[in-house]
Amino acid sequence: MTGSGTHADALALPAGLTSKVAFYAHVGETLEHLLAPGGNDWVTALANSSSLLFGSYENFKRWGRKDGKRVNWAGFYLHPALFPSGTKPLDSANLPESLLLGPFQGRPACLTIPLMSSRPLGVCASAFVSKAPVVVPDVDKMPGHIACDGVTRSEIVVPILVPVGDALVAVGVLDVDCEALEGFDDEDRAGLEAFVAALVRLVDWKL
Repeated sequence: MTGSGTHADALALPAGLTSKVAFYAHVGETLEHLLAPGGNDWVTALANSSSLLFGSYENFKRWGRKDGKRVNWAGFYLHPALFPSGTKPLDSANLPESLLLGPFQGRPACLTIPLMSSRPLGVCASAFVSKAPVVVPDVDKMPGHIACDGVTRSEIVVPILVPVGDALVAVGVLDVDCEALEGFDDEDRAGLEAFVAALVRLVDWKL
């Protein structure tokens, strides 16, 4: 996938693609073409990445509208230090008070995700703080879940960990929501971890 057709054809899935392993491999390959290595500002890179992921889910029958298993949101919540008003350099030793909404596809979302609260952490906050993926089969059973969209029934969140010196620094999370219970499993976790790993490598985070 090269040349002017790269962007226009980015959401086209190969004929006969049925497995989630093949789906994520294809999406990952497409991401590599969309974000040629070097010089990718995080805003533009994550904007195209959320569009690619959301649109690919829409075109893959395992998340089709007909069976009620539609992916209804895909996007990013990010460390405030990445934004123009944020304090640089990023202080990896201390948690920020909240994550800020970044590029996404779907309905309007919560502007911030609190990381310091008397209530249990939500899904995005848990993944960010633990630096580990969180798969939630039923969001109504997740203490602290923040219901930005009432139609969401299950969720998966993968942290974005960028190498800075000898450490892996959490700069945000990829959040994907589904309208069905148990919408995501270990295949989705592995596929989205690979997707995020490619983003970490291809984006110029300016840390």
